[in-house]
Amino acid sequence: MYDVTDDRTPVYARTDLDGLYVAIGTSGNKFKHAPLVGRLTTTLIHGVEGGHDHDRSGLTHTYEHTGQTIDLGTFSRRRRPASSTGTVL
Repeated sequence: MYDVTDDRTPVYARTDLDGLYVAIGTSGNKFKHAPLVGRLTTTLIHGVEGGHDHDRSGLTHTYEHTGQTIDLGTFSRRRRPASSTGTVL
């Protein structure tokens, strides 16, 4: 049994319990991406705790070295699972 989502895209999201956030569903294969996942989760926490409703409108994270952005809604607990999201980080 693997700890993955149906569409193989991890979930980085808040939970229904105030102040509890998760970064789950990677089956451990994102271990090498832990620093990036930490930054994405930090963006999520700061945004939601600052009043943003991430469940309705996904936050974006800007990569510090490249200036590119990523839509964190892709990893939302409320996203519509797809057969493939192309989210290879």
